Amino acid sequence: MKPDWSLVKLRVCWGEVPAPGDELVFASGRRYQVLGVKGRTLRCLVIPKSEPPNQDGRTLCWRWAPRKRKARA
Repeated sequence: MKPDWSLVKLRVCWGEVPAPGDELVFASGRRYQVLGVKGRTLRCLVIPKSEPPNQDGRTLCWRWAPRKRKARA
């Protein structure tokens, strides 16, 4: 798990792709601010739990999906 204020990449597995400025909130309380979108890949900033909630964009409840790795030949 990356520390607060780190840049991370997340990928949308299904559903609507959030827009830059939206905030993703996971069940664990972990929060991510979407900085950029390229296809289904999100470039995000890890937001500390102590920071106030997002005022500019939407706040979306998000969840993790298992990562499907391709088998090596």
